[in-house]
Amino acid sequence: MAPLFALPNELILSTLTAEFPCREAQIRSLATLLAIRGAVSRNIVLYGLEATGKSAVSKALLRELSSDHGQELVNGDNDDSSDTLRYAIIKSAECISGRHLLEQTVGSVAKAVDWKGNVGRGDSLAQLVVEIGKIVESWTSEENSGKRRLVLVFDGIDKQRDAPPTLLPALARLGEIIPNLTTIYITTSPRPNFLHLPGVPHIHFPPYSKAELIAILGQVKPSPMLPSGESDTTYVWTRFLPTVYDSFTKHSSRDILSFRALSLRLWTQFIKPILDGQLSPSPYSKLFLANRSLFQNDSALSPSIISTPSLAAPQSQAQKLKDTHTLTSQLPLTSRFLLLSSYLASLNPAKTDIHHFSKATTSKRKKRGGGTALTSSTPGVSKNRKISRKLLGPQAFVLERMLAIFHCIRTDAGTIKGQGKGPRRGDLEEVNGSADIGMAIATLASLRLLVKMGASGAGDTLDGNVRYKVAVGWEVARALGRSVGVELEDYVAD
Repeated sequence: MAPLFALPNELILSTLTAEFPCREAQIRSLATLLAIRGAVSRNIVLYGLEATGKSAVSKALLRELSSDHGQELVNGDNDDSSDTLRYAIIKSAECISGRHLLEQTVGSVAKAVDWKGNVGRGDSLAQLVVEIGKIVESWTSEENSGKRRLVLVFDGIDKQRDAPPTLLPALARLGEIIPNLTTIYITTSPRPNFLHLPGVPHIHFPPYSKAELIAILGQVKPSPMLPSGESDTTYVWTRFLPTVYDSFTKHSSRDILSFRALSLRLWTQFIKPILDGQLSPSPYSKLFLANRSLFQNDSALSPSIISTPSLAAPQSQAQKLKDTHTLTSQLPLTSRFLLLSSYLASLNPAKTDIHHFSKATTSKRKKRGGGTALTSSTPGVSKNRKISRKLLGPQAFVLERMLAIFHCIRTDAGTIKGQGKGPRRGDLEEVNGSADIGMAIATLASLRLLVKMGASGAGDTLDGNVRYKVAVGWEVARALGRSVGVELEDYVAD
């Protein structure tokens, strides 16, 4: 005679634990609540973030418990082998309305118990109770049938579209009306007492930690394998996973699905030096340094059908220079001078303009005062605390100041020691008061090369007091300067 209480076969639990690592506690708890001769519960709530194994664990466990050997007991064989468990899984993502969910539930229950009669429609919650009760009562009352139990699984029930307001409380009371019925609710973050029923067991599926993610994905065999064999592939793969986690997954894709997809996507590019015969699998540090740029580009987090710079072949130096000088070849002469003047106005503080752009000779520029606190000999104070201006980023400037710098460097560009650099002096006609400057400034602003500060509608675009900020970098500005015969380093403050 079979005992009144017994857990499922330990072989089933150990198999599921090996199939789903780091979920042993959840598997054993759920198995105890679902086993026919276990601590059966009418309602069970499985909750946790996405990609934590709720649906996969519950489906695998129900599949094993509903098999022929699923109800074998831990302590010896089951004398009553007629115990039967059936289950039906209803996914809310596949139901477009609450009525569709009810109809899917009735149809899934009829299919689970091999119902031969007509299947009702289940238009309402009341009719759902009638139809399921009729099917389950007929199934459990068959002759020579031992203990039987039906398990309903509502996957993602908290995201059901157009659900009736009383859907969850009504489903929670199905077990009170229909005997031998257990209902499982798989949710992400259940509200307190959302079933309006006390004493409902909850099983939490916490997010995987770094060690758990690496342990789970360490069992995955990546493709392609290394030519040297499976041992070297495992060696590189187990060290590659923590690198991907620390570079991307820790901050951007923390669930196991995105981590697995990202790792497999980067694996082919990562082992390319080994496949080409340039490096060997050991030591791993050399392989990592050769692929360091692969982990510095976030474009790998956005999969696309178009090859991204991080996964495509690196550009040659000539191609990079060609891309840098594209702007210099497309802008007219006046616009290049204005953009270069804007960069200098954004980069240099206003107090250094008289030093860089004044017509006075160098001998007349004398430093006044006896030094500053940074140049004093005070102990503990460093004399080299200045940060390079190129590292501070662009600052806002007034339009009038930029125009003053424009006239200065425009004049200097035509008189560079007669070396033939830049435009000839005759090409630099007088543009004082010309509308070409205003048109060029407005065009640069429309191209977002100059960014207007403040509200979008505040002030005129060409007002002298309007503040702008340049939107080009050092490499582009230096290329612009050399295209007009101006060395940018001569005008940059230290």
